[in-house]
Amino acid sequence: MTTDGSTLGDDADLLVLGSGAAGLTGALVAAIEGARVTVLEKAALVGGTTAISGGGAWIPCNAHMAEVGVSDSREEALEYLRACSGESGDEEILAAIVDHGAPMIEFLEQRAGLKFQAWPSVGGAIDYRPWLPGAKHGGRTLEVEGFALSALGPWADKIRTDPGLRSETNLLEYYRQMMHLEPPESPALRMAGMGSADVDKYWRGTALAATLLLACLERGVTVQVETPASKLISEDGRVVGVHASWQGRPVEFRARHVLVATGGYTHSDELKRLWMPTPLVYTCDVESNEGDGHLMGIAAGAQVAGLGDAWWMPHVPMGVHNGVVNAGGTREDRILPHTMMVNPAGKRFMNEAVNYYDAGESFGRKVGAAPRNYPAWLLFDQEGVDSYAILAFKVPPGDRPEWLHVADSIKQLAAMIGVDPQTLVASVERFNGFAQTGVDEDFHRGENPWDRAWGDPRHGPNPSLGTLAKAPFYAVPVYPGCIATRGGLRVDASARVLSAIDGTPIPGLYASGNCSNAAAAGAYAGPGATIGPAMTFSYLAALDVLSRLEIKH
Repeated sequence: MTTDGSTLGDDADLLVLGSGAAGLTGALVAAIEGARVTVLEKAALVGGTTAISGGGAWIPCNAHMAEVGVSDSREEALEYLRACSGESGDEEILAAIVDHGAPMIEFLEQRAGLKFQAWPSVGGAIDYRPWLPGAKHGGRTLEVEGFALSALGPWADKIRTDPGLRSETNLLEYYRQMMHLEPPESPALRMAGMGSADVDKYWRGTALAATLLLACLERGVTVQVETPASKLISEDGRVVGVHASWQGRPVEFRARHVLVATGGYTHSDELKRLWMPTPLVYTCDVESNEGDGHLMGIAAGAQVAGLGDAWWMPHVPMGVHNGVVNAGGTREDRILPHTMMVNPAGKRFMNEAVNYYDAGESFGRKVGAAPRNYPAWLLFDQEGVDSYAILAFKVPPGDRPEWLHVADSIKQLAAMIGVDPQTLVASVERFNGFAQTGVDEDFHRGENPWDRAWGDPRHGPNPSLGTLAKAPFYAVPVYPGCIATRGGLRVDASARVLSAIDGTPIPGLYASGNCSNAAAAGAYAGPGATIGPAMTFSYLAALDVLSRLEIKH
């Protein structure tokens, strides 16, 4: 359990590449049952993108659902995932998510002491496509309790953190606070997460990563940071380790089994050029995620599946710090009244209130140099700024940032953003008519449970529709983006990587998380649908490894 290189070259029963929720879960499950486990992390900090995320895990049929008054069944969960994925869904993958997510959580709670709680069945705790059969309002998303980093001892400064995750507020309430139906005096302070009085304690994604790390360390897992792997070692058709580097020198790590959990390829311009059908201007992903696991697996003969997809999330500028524009996901702002979006032609092109995955899909695929609806513009008026802090935050005091456009009329605003004035005026007038009647005849905004749950309950006749009528009027650019890419090494229901030659499992090689296809394809099922399946398939990988090691579990 050192980072000084003293364990380099030691054989392991399981070698894990990556230290997000996927990697640490696989390492922990195997170690609990007595396996010798080593985790290699490319970056200097442990936790991956998990540690700076909301940290929720979408787990259908989990035991905590009853605590918040929600029932679930295998049939309902599968029906929902099938409806989400459509023809792109892999039945074995979907069934594994449903059948093994809850046992994974039970294992971590009973054997590792982790404590999870479910989102309640009120507010916005809702599956992302709640109009589909089998969807649930609350219960399927779990999160861990807060974590004091001091419990990690010398490892406390090696966990990736986000200051905004010091807030004690649970993830659901955090999202609600970001909307701020009553604007605070300092929107920037509120948007930062209102740090907890206990500055040592973190919640959500940081807490999940730190909790898993501590449990791993307590069970003898070797965690090696700043040790990027570059190539899988294969002997007689079996993966038996990796080539890596440490402190500038090449090293080898030998193992009976290797779990690749290296995340997406969001920060590889070359792989995005080759595989992505749409630009990714902004991302939440950590910079070390460059597709290393994808390339190592492909070089070892692995099939790939689901490439070209991502956990889409359009981004908007959120402020300027030290001269750098900070971008954030656009979600809560699009759902509220007094907002609308248009494309470069000045026309609406989507129900602005949909979840961020579906919103990203609405930008369209590449036509020439850019998708047909890029760049898009988020429009709002002064009534929106006066009513909602998330909009007020986009209008900072002092010098106006170059990305914020303000005008006394829609026609003037159109000229500022390079949109045909007559078209934009007509689009706004049509939208205002819908806001007054409460019925969006073009895109049905505010008609489904998602839109209503996240809209303003005080606003009528539609909680998601409000006119753009009060000057001044504002426009902010909206860029294609994602939380992370997804798709990669194709796995079976035990997380074994499949061969591109004959479709059989490559001995010794497993994958989970965003470097694999181990999630519901073509959909974002609900809050935590990235982390939940990633943890589940790492659990399955560890169980398969243990069975081959003849270790009882």
